Amino acid sequence: MLAAVLTPIKNELQLTDSQLGALSTAFMIGYFATSPIFGYLGDRFARKWLIAAGVVIWSLGTVLTGVAHGFWSMIAFRAIVGLGEASYGSISPGWIADLYPTARRNNALSILYAAIPVGSALGYVAGGVIASQHGWRAAFWAAGAAGVVLVIGMIALSEPKRGAMD
Repeated sequence: MLAAVLTPIKNELQLTDSQLGALSTAFMIGYFATSPIFGYLGDRFARKWLIAAGVVIWSLGTVLTGVAHGFWSMIAFRAIVGLGEASYGSISPGWIADLYPTARRNNALSILYAAIPVGSALGYVAGGVIASQHGWRAAFWAAGAAGVVLVIGMIALSEPKRGAMD
């Protein structure tokens, strides 16, 4: 969603093009720096709760992005978003593999991987619409609130036994 609201963010916070580019970099650093940690934790603890925690962190970072008032706070909040996404990005495939038998696993994983760009596209569209009507900050607040709904759904799911469908 960030890409959909860069111009109003740039104007309000008076950021340079380099600073805008650094916002995406901060997300990626948060993501790739913590993915191995979550992979390690995912092999040792209940994945359901790690994924749910990641969505909560992602949601919190997204909401906080909407309250940022300068470059450095925006950088920190975008890194938090990356950290949260690293949790479910690194753990979800193994979790899904344990939920579905081999004959259905590829389809389930395909849906996961298709949902990523679809979610991004929806973020661009919804973020742009919300920002045009209510401001760029409201777009982040709405996206963060959507994450809370995902957490509630996540908690309702069961933790599969590791290797259950192998």
